[in-house]
Amino acid sequence: MDYHPMFEAIRAGAAVPVDYIKEILTGRDKYQVEIENDIDYILTGRSKVRVFLGEYGLGKTTLARYAEYLAREKGMMISSLAEKDYDTLHKQDELFRSIMKNMSLVGISGNPLKIFLGAWAESIIEEMRSQAIPAKEIMSVKEYLSKRDHYDPDGMFSQFCAAYVVSTAKGETTEEFYAYLVGDSIDKRSMKKRGIYHFLQDDGWNFLRSFTSLMDTLQVPGMVVIMDELESIMNRRRDVRERTFNQLREIIDRLSAGFLQRTYFLWLGTDVWFENKNRGIASYHALYDRMKNITGDDSGKSLILSLKPLELDGLKMLASKLIKLYRECYSFDGGKEIEELLVKSLKQQYTGVDGKIRPSTREVAKLTVEFLDCMRQGRKPESVFKKPVKAVDELW
Repeated sequence: MDYHPMFEAIRAGAAVPVDYIKEILTGRDKYQVEIENDIDYILTGRSKVRVFLGEYGLGKTTLARYAEYLAREKGMMISSLAEKDYDTLHKQDELFRSIMKNMSLVGISGNPLKIFLGAWAESIIEEMRSQAIPAKEIMSVKEYLSKRDHYDPDGMFSQFCAAYVVSTAKGETTEEFYAYLVGDSIDKRSMKKRGIYHFLQDDGWNFLRSFTSLMDTLQVPGMVVIMDELESIMNRRRDVRERTFNQLREIIDRLSAGFLQRTYFLWLGTDVWFENKNRGIASYHALYDRMKNITGDDSGKSLILSLKPLELDGLKMLASKLIKLYRECYSFDGGKEIEELLVKSLKQQYTGVDGKIRPSTREVAKLTVEFLDCMRQGRKPESVFKKPVKAVDELW
């Protein structure tokens, strides 16, 4: 396996590509087990929210990538949202557009939505033709779908799907439908000409519920929605922030009530985002109380998992694993002395005045790679560590 992309990401301080997650995820067994149990729970047909809280660098994104890795192995859809998607998160239709816009599926390059909807439409057309039902007439398609899949014939999803099937049957372009779902500006008059009179801002939740039902029809086992950097919501205007918190509250309520099937929301944020009483979730009690007290499933466990810094054993494991992979990637073997020196240096770097060690997972990985780069290139790694490190001075 080529580890160059992984090491380049670590050097840049970026999230490690999902293909390498299992290689470097060490010292986080407890959290891995929780994610594995969550995915298994989702695959039974149910839905839930999971929240990871922790300061920057503790590995929240890495754990989210682990969830993505597991989901990809199971053939699940993945939608990854981040700060760029949160400006309009308070609007119901924009939440669903963000989910659709950021969709991915293993084995498909780019957004799978067109392929997903296209394959479904073709299968519906074939079914209708076999039963001598006209697939080019909007009313007959709506009636067929409402009987076949129990879609509300007057709902947005039913109207959207019927229009999509009719356009496909006629050989017309369906680009406009895709553009609407991912948030491009589409004239509503054009949509109405296609038979769509309800829109996401009015019927978004029912659309998403029907979409997850459609996934099941196409044998896609579920969907993971990863919402990273949620602390950025704290920077929004107060009214927008409160409407956004209410949107998150509604997600918890809907999933707890079983409104969606096979859907896993994974939220990542800092402790400050949760506990701040002026701009954080603690300022919005309807959401704060739910996150603290609702389990979201029948396991009796809290929604929230608080990440702690790596302990010394975890630090050693991570450093050792990176050294092994670095050796394989760059054909560099500094010997056991280098590993002992690195661990000793990292321990000194992250030990506080109280004698407790509090390493940042991301920083440990970055410092380890920079340290190994220096050793491989014959440079003294004095600039790698913020604190002067006696062990390095002794070596040189």
